[in-house]
Amino acid sequence: MPEFPSNNLVLGGLVACAVGVLGISYLLRRDRRKFTQVGVVSKLFVHPIKSCRGLEVSQAECVALGMRSDGVMDRSFLIVCPEGRFVSQRQQPSIALISPSLSEDKESVLVNAPGMPTLTVHLEDPKGPVYNIKLWRLMVEGEDCGQAASEWLSQYLGSPGYKLVRHSQRFKGKVFLEDSLWGSEGKRGERSAYQDLAQVNILSVASLDSLNSKLDKPVQIRNFRPNIVVEGTPAFYEDKWKYVRIGENILLRTTHLCGRCRQTTVDPDTGKFMENGDPLKTLKSYRMASPDDPYRNRYGAAPLFGTNLAIESFGCINLGDPVYASMV
Repeated sequence: MPEFPSNNLVLGGLVACAVGVLGISYLLRRDRRKFTQVGVVSKLFVHPIKSCRGLEVSQAECVALGMRSDGVMDRSFLIVCPEGRFVSQRQQPSIALISPSLSEDKESVLVNAPGMPTLTVHLEDPKGPVYNIKLWRLMVEGEDCGQAASEWLSQYLGSPGYKLVRHSQRFKGKVFLEDSLWGSEGKRGERSAYQDLAQVNILSVASLDSLNSKLDKPVQIRNFRPNIVVEGTPAFYEDKWKYVRIGENILLRTTHLCGRCRQTTVDPDTGKFMENGDPLKTLKSYRMASPDDPYRNRYGAAPLFGTNLAIESFGCINLGDPVYASMV
């Protein structure tokens, strides 16, 4: 009687073939990438507290959870209201005036705002109570930064019960694949801190110039809170980038374009909504998803301005670094 291979051998062979096919597929996709220089890095921002003023830096490091400068992670702190929801400029435009900075010894974040004393928040884990907070479509964990931070925020915002929480190193972060809207664009192992989802946002100088040419009163790059600003590329060329390489080490993958909301209408210098509804109103007149965009329904009523990207390889970014893009 002829001998047949065991089920384990058959299964092993199938797995090996599948892995081989996937590996070849990956190599073919990688080989199709044609990187050309599209500009240089002209500005870098890290926003320690979500929705508050960012730090403009000369160098930043791309790590698993996003961008980091001098030990301060982008969007690693979050303001939470008394009802337990995260707070942004949409609800409290005055938090645009909350300005974090790094202490000289680089062990604390110093938080300032008009009419307020300086709040010192140590960067080491506070080991306070841990809360579960819904951040858009996913739950996140946040560790309480203490009573002093709570009292400072409550005084500034004029109501008791606000808290400042931070993303502890013990937390796994938001998992891209679990997001109900954009999870299909994620890859296994990708995660972020308190960013809306993807870890990095890129915007070009030319795109901002294009928008400002249509406005009665120009707006700032700070209205849009990008991490990386690229100079030397045509307006909205970043819409087409599938992969971005910065220098020799950093590789980023576009997950989706950035749908903009009411937060863009907060004047970052006054912490108040601009009465004319711009720049959002003007963006809606010419920057909506096209009818043939497969993601049009996901973007909904949000105009598109800037690009969200996932970090595929880690390293440092410096001002002036060349930026390369592949359209495939």
